[in-house]
Amino acid sequence: ATMRLAKDEPKKTVKNVLRPVLQERLLMFLLRMAGLQTEVTYDNIPKQGWRALTDLMKGLPVRVNGTLSLEEAFVTGGGVALKDVEPKTMESKLTRGLYFCGELLDIHGYTGGYNITAAFSTGYTAGGSAAAAVREQ
Repeated sequence: ATMRLAKDEPKKTVKNVLRPVLQERLLMFLLRMAGLQTEVTYDNIPKQGWRALTDLMKGLPVRVNGTLSLEEAFVTGGGVALKDVEPKTMESKLTRGLYFCGELLDIHGYTGGYNITAAFSTGYTAGGSAAAAVREQ
């Protein structure tokens, strides 16, 4: 689907075409990780670069190597809009088979356990729903 968007507007930069799909800072990070210039257009993107970008979009490897100070640990705003998620299953309304939970969602909870409660409850719901969907296949 993302390639189709870029093919439809081959002169536009990939970052501008994909802006509705990914948050801009994440998109810029993924472009750099894929070894692509931030101003690359579909006309100029090498096939291997496009594959690297889409592979990162599908499964970004993250290595956790420690913790940060309390000042850096606070939750920031943003994430997947709740209007785009089915609340009973946590499945994306836009992409079937994609489930969201925790801080991926645009939930603003107060410090003191509210964010962790939202993370646990949405994680439980998303995990159970994803498992149930796999069993039905």
